[in-house]
Amino acid sequence: MSSFPLFFVPCVYLIINAYMFVRIYKTLSGTGFLRGIVCIAFLFFAVGFPLGRLLDGYLPVQLSRVLSFVGSIYLAPMLYGFILTVITDLLRLLNGVIIITPNPPPFTLSGRVSVVTFLLVASIAITLAGALNAKFITTIRHEIEWKRPGGAEDQPYQLTIALVSDIHLGGFVGAKHLKNIVELTNDQMPDIVLIAGDIFDDGLWLNDAERREEAIGLFSSFSARLGTWAIPGNHDHYAGVEKAGELLDQAGINLLRDELVSPGGELTLIGRDDRSVVMKTGKARAKLEDILSSYGGLTSADRRLPLVVMDHQPFNLDESQSIGATLQVSGHTHRGQLIPVNLAVACIFERHYGLYRKGDTSYFITSGAGTWGPPVRTSGRPEIVILVLDIT
Repeated sequence: MSSFPLFFVPCVYLIINAYMFVRIYKTLSGTGFLRGIVCIAFLFFAVGFPLGRLLDGYLPVQLSRVLSFVGSIYLAPMLYGFILTVITDLLRLLNGVIIITPNPPPFTLSGRVSVVTFLLVASIAITLAGALNAKFITTIRHEIEWKRPGGAEDQPYQLTIALVSDIHLGGFVGAKHLKNIVELTNDQMPDIVLIAGDIFDDGLWLNDAERREEAIGLFSSFSARLGTWAIPGNHDHYAGVEKAGELLDQAGINLLRDELVSPGGELTLIGRDDRSVVMKTGKARAKLEDILSSYGGLTSADRRLPLVVMDHQPFNLDESQSIGATLQVSGHTHRGQLIPVNLAVACIFERHYGLYRKGDTSYFITSGAGTWGPPVRTSGRPEIVILVLDIT
């Protein structure tokens, strides 16, 4: 995997914060003690996230978690503060050509303080609205038609799939949110529950004995006649995929890693390991055709069952189509989670959200049921997806 994103993201983070610091420092010139307080507070929040991540394992656990917590909370107001600051600066430059304000620059001290105050309040207000939005999980429903090959000797039937992804159980997404996910899912009375990765955000719920037992109890509450099946996402690998698998196994959830199963003999299900496995082990995951081959391929009887692929990251969608999959379910994208990040995410993936069809293969990429980083959503809502396969 290319190291470009690993280098690009911290550079962008540094540029954004350097730009905002310079603008705050200059705008608050002449305010004396106020400027010092604001700049120190800004630096505290700005360094929290990178320090918490980089020094995790070296600092005392509580200090590392405080830094990560503060830094994660800061990410959303940072983004919106940056956008609003850029807009303000563009208007300031335009004001030198076309008079927008009654009193053109240089602005008074009170005017400059008012601008900084407005930008701060507006950024926090947007963040709070997004935090409220992230608390309420919605349930959406789609019907997908699939015609079995070779005629229609068998009776038509429906298979109801509950798709849950990107819970990110960790410091921000806790027991209350997970309980809500389980209850809302069970209310839909699905035939099968599929959890499409990024179940855990970090090792917090895997390494703490009390939280671990609570998580086992909550995950074991999923109810579906064909069971609950899961795949790992990139964050599950970061958190510790072996421990995650053990926890889920104790909860009665099957974690599939490049495996094929046939729950109840009613569908063929392939659960793929995440692409990030290569970073952790140096070995690439199996290709879909190789997974099929390792299980002896599909018989003519198997092909009369829907073939469902679970793949956390929705890259290379053609691969599922090439094996004749009925449906692929994915997550990972969060639908961008924050505006305007969703615009960048839409450029990265062939499809970053929603129901999609290529040939005879349907795809659903969900925005996920939790959040990563700041517990804030301004792009989309956390969701549980109900996919009803109409099989004829």
